[in-house]
Formats: sequence, structure tokens, C-alpha cells
Amino acid sequence: MSLVNQISLRTTMSYRVLFVCLGNICRSPAAEIVFNAAIARAGLKGRIKADSCGTASYHTGEKPDRRMLAALERAGYAWGGHRARTFSHRDFAQFDLIIPQDESNKEDILALASREEDAAKVRPMSTWFAPGEREREVPDPYYGGPAGFDAVVQLLERAMERLVAELQEKC
Repeated sequence: MSLVNQISLRTTMSYRVLFVCLGNICRSPAAEIVFNAAIARAGLKGRIKADSCGTASYHTGEKPDRRMLAALERAGYAWGGHRARTFSHRDFAQFDLIIPQDESNKEDILALASREEDAAKVRPMSTWFAPGEREREVPDPYYGGPAGFDAVVQLLERAMERLVAELQEKC
């Protein structure tokens, strides 16, 4: 394929982002929802697509945790119908950027990367945390109360501003 055809193909394709956590019922679906709202506000809807999944299959087929859905609703977001799924090696080919929510998720994903190009797509969510952010990764709120879910949504909102700004330059 010629360079002109490659560039033409790339401009008609969406940039694909995948958010990953452990079970795909708390952090990664929240990241997907917050990200989709941020790209819509930035005028990038249709040029960037997002999805989410988990590194473990505990919750495959389930809706996001009701406590996370409640936290998202309190922050003004709506659930789009996502059902949990498990990360697979095929995701490396389908996504341009893979964003694990914590170091454990990152290690699990990198263990499946068979090429340097695959590993290069993996960047932790903390990459877009503000300087001085108290957290070093997106904490798992699963075993806590509502405040932990709200804190995750707020952390993701702050990080998405930086992520979307970076992607605006690419897309």
C-alpha cells in the first residue's frame, strides 16, 4: 500500500483507546464513560473510539458495579450499556492505545504482548495524572464505600483532560 493510501486510510479510521482494569466493572468502564464525554466535549466524537475490558474473567457479561454506576450518575454521566469482557491478545491489533488502571493490570497486559509494537501501545492511566496528584494509580474502589467510587470518577475526570489534550494533537 502506498504512503498516500495509508495516510488516506488512517484519516478515515478512528483512533481506538482501550481502558483496562481487573474485572471491567468499576474503573475501566468508568474511564470509558468519562473519556467518551470528554472527547464529545472536545469535538472528537467519531474520530476517537473507546472501549474497556478486564484482565480477569470474573465478571464477563455483567453490567458495571451498581456503586460505580451511581457514582457516575452523581457526576452527571450515563451508562451506555457496556458489558464486561476480558482482555485478549487480539486487542493489541484492534487498539492504538491501551490504558491499564494500575500496575498489576499493566503487567498482565504486557505479559501477553508478543511484539515491541504491542508493548509500546500500553501506557498506564497515571501517565495523565496532574503533577502532584496524590494517587500513583487508579485505586480499586470495589471493597470500599461510595466515597471511593466518587474519588475514582474525580481522578479520572482530571486525568482525561490531559489525555484528550494529547489526543487532539494526534487526531
